[in-house]
Amino acid sequence: MSVPYQIPGRAPNDEDRSLVSQYWREQFTEEPYYSDGERFEDYEPAYHAGHEARVRNFNLAYEQVEAELHRDWDSTKGSQTLSWSKARHAVRRAWERAGQE
Repeated sequence: MSVPYQIPGRAPNDEDRSLVSQYWREQFTEEPYYSDGERFEDYEPAYHAGHEARVRNFNLAYEQVEAELHRDWDSTKGSQTLSWSKARHAVRRAWERAGQE
């Protein structure tokens, strides 16, 4: 399944977010950072953060935005159970995948 092409710099709409969620819901248990018993719902915000950051920062390397993503995660994660040390792997994978589309 492929998420449709997005215009670089344009925030994804609800349909795009749904497609991103659908892809990662099917894929996340195959990722090397996944541990048995973890829930997709815990990872979903990280996948959206990575995907949307890539769309906004299409001309930058991940390393150039990782510190900002970390700050954003820590300040907005709310009741999310994933720490940045766990979420960062999902954020990066979503970033990489968004760059391949």
